[in-house]
Amino acid sequence: MCFASNPIDGWIDEHKNILNEDIKSVSFQLKIETQYYPGQNDTLIPGKITVGKKNKFRFEIGPRTVVSDGKVWKSYDSRTDQIFIQEPDKQLEKSLFSWVKIKKIKALPVKQKKDGGYQIKLLGKGNDVRAYFNPNTNNLKSIVIIQGDMRSELSHITLVMEKNLNLEIGNESSSSFDLR
Repeated sequence: MCFASNPIDGWIDEHKNILNEDIKSVSFQLKIETQYYPGQNDTLIPGKITVGKKNKFRFEIGPRTVVSDGKVWKSYDSRTDQIFIQEPDKQLEKSLFSWVKIKKIKALPVKQKKDGGYQIKLLGKGNDVRAYFNPNTNNLKSIVIIQGDMRSELSHITLVMEKNLNLEIGNESSSSFDLR
């Protein structure tokens, strides 16, 4: 039996078999609150990040999908049926893969806060990132990120082992623009 020093370590230990897989995904619901768009604060946006080896990934959020074969990014928006091909954004790529590196996650400084959340030093300066757990089950309830006037909440978080990583986007009729 393994005793974790905090719920984050316990959650990582519980999901270690998935995190160690070559291809895995995390699904979630995203809620963004900001004073600039007060009417849209209750909107939940479905999201899914699937990662594989060699910086290959698929990131779906609402109507947008970004895929990478490790060398080139393709971004698709179903509302416009357009595909944009571009060079990788190394900072975003680093963030997309940071959640799967067990040793790095466990090495992050964690501090319990009065609101019951666990503050994690993550995503650079100026961010307040907190993980909230169900105290009875140690299930991850949500991750809240506060940056300036914007509050983002990831909930309904599910980790899954995947058999493959689909890098196809768009349709035969999609317009394609190469921005490299």
